[in-house]
Amino acid sequence: MKNSCMVALLSLVVLAMAGCGAGGGAADPQSIADAAVKKILAKDFDSVFDLTDTSGQDTAGLGEIREWRITEKYDLWKDYKKRLEGDDGMDPKSKSGIDGEEAWKNMSQGKGWALRQGYYRLYANDDLDKRLEMRWAMANREMELKEEGHGGAEFRYMNGYGDSIKVECYRLNGLWYLASAKVSMEKELPKKPKDE
Repeated sequence: MKNSCMVALLSLVVLAMAGCGAGGGAADPQSIADAAVKKILAKDFDSVFDLTDTSGQDTAGLGEIREWRITEKYDLWKDYKKRLEGDDGMDPKSKSGIDGEEAWKNMSQGKGWALRQGYYRLYANDDLDKRLEMRWAMANREMELKEEGHGGAEFRYMNGYGDSIKVECYRLNGLWYLASAKVSMEKELPKKPKDE
């Protein structure tokens, strides 16, 4: 009886994780796309990475390699800092919290991914909060199912200013994962046409 209760509990946990996209896998691609957009609009950039599939990575091994490269001076804070700063940098407004060598050394995988995706670059855009908080809606979606258990999907969301978020997902062994989520936003708000 005790074992069957434990099996039932574990089954519920697995189903809940698959349904909500924990660890990236979900039964429906739109749930992954919606979750990615929700995180971006909330400026929860680092956790967008949680929707990706990392099962093919040796996360601990990659962490050890990164630590070795830093210790052996193959990767230097001063070089990384240059990539963060400036108008074309990954973090032009210093919003990521990577403000020194220790923060860089201890940076999470999600933070590094968010920086590489350009999410922290969004802070350089005019009226970012106003643009993210306004109504966004799905503009279109495309899905292609390939061989059993595999496929691809693309979703595009937009707001009234013409800003957009393009989310690409892929299906692997019956579960959907985030491939990428790209935000397109001009630095300045678009100007209204003159009413003559």
